[in-house]
Amino acid sequence: MSLKHALLGFLNYGLHTGYELKKVFDISVAHFWNAELSQIYPSLKALESEGLVDMNVEVQADRPNRKVYSITDDGRRELLEWLGTPAESDQVREPLLVKLFFGSSLPKRDLLAVLHKRADDLRGTVAKGQHGREAVRGVARVIGLEREGLFWELTMDAELKHSESALEWTEQAIRQIEAADDEAFNSHPADFATMDTKARVEILDKLKGAVAPAIHTPDQFE
Repeated sequence: MSLKHALLGFLNYGLHTGYELKKVFDISVAHFWNAELSQIYPSLKALESEGLVDMNVEVQADRPNRKVYSITDDGRRELLEWLGTPAESDQVREPLLVKLFFGSSLPKRDLLAVLHKRADDLRGTVAKGQHGREAVRGVARVIGLEREGLFWELTMDAELKHSESALEWTEQAIRQIEAADDEAFNSHPADFATMDTKARVEILDKLKGAVAPAIHTPDQFE
């Protein structure tokens, strides 16, 4: 997702300062997208230079002046064009899977500790997601955006189902590792580097050809 378009989306609801936009991010889309003030302010300046937002200074007698941003007609057209464009999936980078991939190098108890910690974290995420899903329409009603509540709830559903699925997989992985032979852990794999270079390259080429259609190619992880 583009921060530029997320800011346009929020400004399409109404006027906001940069500080207010940070608060809006934190209470609305933080379950799938986050933004810091250090990112928001430069992005707003760039949007202003592109003519997609206007900035007006609101003078305050007892406080520092406020820079208030509003979406322009060009900004609204940009937002609608982006919203109607098919979304591409982002590359997944999951540190836990890298740890698990090389898990045979660890003692079983250490690998299980990593997985149990993830399971505990996911249980907390699921609980928060369930609470957030129940609250979202009420929040939309309170702030007068009832129609938008349906779409907000769908994003909460997506995150909740993702977390529930991840928790189910993690618990299954724990059971399988607990049942695995202890000799499979804390092992020292055969030194692949001692093989003849040509033979090693031939093996890697064959493996890449066999698995490339099903998984990401290595250069996506560089």
